[in-house]
Amino acid sequence: MIASMFRWGVILGVIGFVGGFVGPLIFTPEANQGPLLGIFITGPLGFVLGLVVGLMLSLRRRRN
Repeated sequence: MIASMFRWGVILGVIGFVGGFVGPLIFTPEANQGPLLGIFITGPLGFVLGLVVGLMLSLRRRRN
């Protein structure tokens, strides 16, 4: 169960980080603090969301 949680946390954390880091660079290249969004907000939130998704999938798989 913990391996599934960690796997989903890493997957969604990386997606959140890349989206939050690269997105502001593309849409507002003049904003010098844009990449901080991915580092401090979307990356960690994606990781936490991935932990929850991994937990739910593990519990669902275990119940069936």
